[in-house]
Amino acid sequence: MDAQELATRYKTAVEESLGLIAKIDDDKDVTFKHPDLGTFYFSLDAAQDPEYMMLVFPSFADERSIGGDRVKLLEIVNAVNGQCKAVKLSVRERDGHHNVTATAECFLAGADQGPTQELLKAIIKRTFSALTSGVRTFAEKVKAEKPGGTVSDSNSSM
Repeated sequence: MDAQELATRYKTAVEESLGLIAKIDDDKDVTFKHPDLGTFYFSLDAAQDPEYMMLVFPSFADERSIGGDRVKLLEIVNAVNGQCKAVKLSVRERDGHHNVTATAECFLAGADQGPTQELLKAIIKRTFSALTSGVRTFAEKVKAEKPGGTVSDSNSSM
């Protein structure tokens, strides 16, 4: 399966399952924008690992979400990872800031085989739901840590 064919399968599945417009970028990853949350993408590698799927919600929050406390941010991320199914939050340092990215990852076919269109259509909505559930859980935990229980406006997705 070539990269264009794999990306087209994901694009079709996103559009049919989530009702959102998806695009294939220059790297043959599939991007789409949720009107309330922001931009997501499927990171794909048809040549090396066509059976592996990773849905990414990049840099949806940073340490400012928790008042600049990087350690508290890591504690919240760890708690979410232990509580939520299929989603993994990670903290990455970039340009002096610690950003939180959410991913949902899995294998969808046997070695060196791409997933079928039917399988993708069947799992995209559930995968997206699991990822956004992890993001909501993160936002709730951040809110609980703040005096007065309010979430800051430092990130529009929260």
